[in-house]
Amino acid sequence: MERKKIIVVDDEPLIPILMKEIIEEDKGLEMAQIATAKNEFLNLVSQNSFDAALIDVSLGGREGGIELLQMMKDKAINLPLIMLSAHDELQYALKCLQAGAKGYINKKYICTDVVTCLKEIFAGHLYVSGDKGEYILKQYRALNASALGN
Repeated sequence: MERKKIIVVDDEPLIPILMKEIIEEDKGLEMAQIATAKNEFLNLVSQNSFDAALIDVSLGGREGGIELLQMMKDKAINLPLIMLSAHDELQYALKCLQAGAKGYINKKYICTDVVTCLKEIFAGHLYVSGDKGEYILKQYRALNASALGN
């Protein structure tokens, strides 16, 4: 079985080191690249094949990761994106999902939720960490249903 290739983009140097240890504990996953800036990430994604990306919400500024979500959408780059943040899920998770993310992980749950989140998104599901995760996913589904006129 070929391992799923993950790229991490975070301007905090310790997070990718921690992520590599956690991700590679799972034999089906490989942390293939680390980027520390938006342009570096976009170059890597355009030149390489990845199965998912983990992106810091606050990359290069308060909402730089959310801007990166929009850039990916504008460039029609179809890559499952999971947002990482030190901010509470209620603050950013819904906003990230609406911007196109497939998952949201509060950084305090990195050790317990990263592999679970990756497996969920590879199975075609959305994922939000923490005890408010299901509540936020219900909100997201309700908003999408009303936007579609259902």
